[in-house]
Amino acid sequence: METVSWTAKAGVERTEMVNAVERMVSDLEKVPGFRYQSLSLKESTAKNSDESGTPDQWLQLYYWDSVETAHNSNALMAPTASLSHLISLIEPNTIAIDVFIPQQQSSQLTLS
Repeated sequence: METVSWTAKAGVERTEMVNAVERMVSDLEKVPGFRYQSLSLKESTAKNSDESGTPDQWLQLYYWDSVETAHNSNALMAPTASLSHLISLIEPNTIAIDVFIPQQQSSQLTLS
């Protein structure tokens, strides 16, 4: 599993961020080893940013067949227009990427 967290640039609407990620999924689906992803908004910013102007904090989880495919995905996604567009919405110094090796799961993932 790969985690990517970031803070949106000031003025970026939540729908813009969600649409940018959805646009990127079609490119991700072409990357060998990609299973699925999810995008989440940090609760504290979800409740307060509209009133305070605090930029939204996001977390994206990517599920891969292996740690190797997670690492290999970076080179395959780097040249895509969809990733460039997503990055244009993000404060660059806030991006954090980590890859974790699963140790336990509650059940097998079933995709239909």
